Amino acid sequence: MNNPTFEALRDDLEALQAPDGEARNLRWLSQLLAVARGASGDYEIFLRGAELVATSPLVRRHLQHGEWQPQSGGDPFPATRIVLPSAPHFASVAALIAVELLRAGLGVGDDSQAAFSDVEPIIEMAIRRGALPENVIIGLIGELIVLRQSLLSIGSQDHLKGIILEAWQGWQPGGGRDFIFGANSIEVKTTQSVSSIHEFSGFHQLEAAQLPSGAQEQLHLLSVGLMPSTAMGESLPTIVDQVLAMLGNDTEFGPLQLALLTRVEAYGAANGVGYRHATMHDWSAYATRYTATFQPRLYRVADTAMRLLRREAVAKTFVAPASLSFAMHLPDQVSAFNPAPRWQQELAGMVHSL
Repeated sequence: MNNPTFEALRDDLEALQAPDGEARNLRWLSQLLAVARGASGDYEIFLRGAELVATSPLVRRHLQHGEWQPQSGGDPFPATRIVLPSAPHFASVAALIAVELLRAGLGVGDDSQAAFSDVEPIIEMAIRRGALPENVIIGLIGELIVLRQSLLSIGSQDHLKGIILEAWQGWQPGGGRDFIFGANSIEVKTTQSVSSIHEFSGFHQLEAAQLPSGAQEQLHLLSVGLMPSTAMGESLPTIVDQVLAMLGNDTEFGPLQLALLTRVEAYGAANGVGYRHATMHDWSAYATRYTATFQPRLYRVADTAMRLLRREAVAKTFVAPASLSFAMHLPDQVSAFNPAPRWQQELAGMVHSL
């Protein structure tokens, strides 16, 4: 298919069937450009040749350069791959990117990088609709770290696994606390800083509530520092695999594992597509490994040494308390036992109080 129109290519891609196994249905548009559909239904764009460099960090995370082997035989070829989701409208997105690459001169002359750079803004807009931004990824990793540690704390008490999974509430759009263990609750905050610097959407995230039982909520803030690493650390797919293994050992996923995957996919997906582990675990966008910038810090919010802005203080001004969002710079040590000296032990106590 040489010099295709957008409409013709879109229709062709919409009709392209997802193959079985590891194969791909491929459409070569020029010697250097192909559009494909994999077994998961995701659309892929291949740019043959040397590795291409993106200026956008988001696009950079979605590029994967490697050697690709034709199923029908022949020599492997080097190419940069861009993966797009499987939703039907992404056939149009893939067609638009491919046509714009051809219009930018991909395959004419030797400067594939220039053509790619011209079209990179369009690629970035498409990706923003199909993958989680990095701040959401590290937020999810932070909550999964807590979920994993909670499961580790119960040892062989398998009957508690479902209760712990239910305690994780942070996956729900517009939900309340990230974790609820009886009267204890935890707000999990992640940062890429070496200090506990976090954004809050309002007072409600730091205000203890009156529980239906009449007891006062025991609110905690867990500060997690994560930064990208090329040498060590864990990726989102790795942590999801670990938690799946802790929830069951069946060759086929059981109810708890399926519930986990559903909740992981719902996390941060209110305005787009979430992380679908089955089809996205090998996406380069989710391959980044993260390592700790500091050991997690579990702060007790009710500590009188916590210097917080109070709603009642703002109510005495002309500022509407409900309109406020703010950042907090928490010190490494607030008081003698805040944060908790051993956050894992404190978390285990909350879990076993259920």
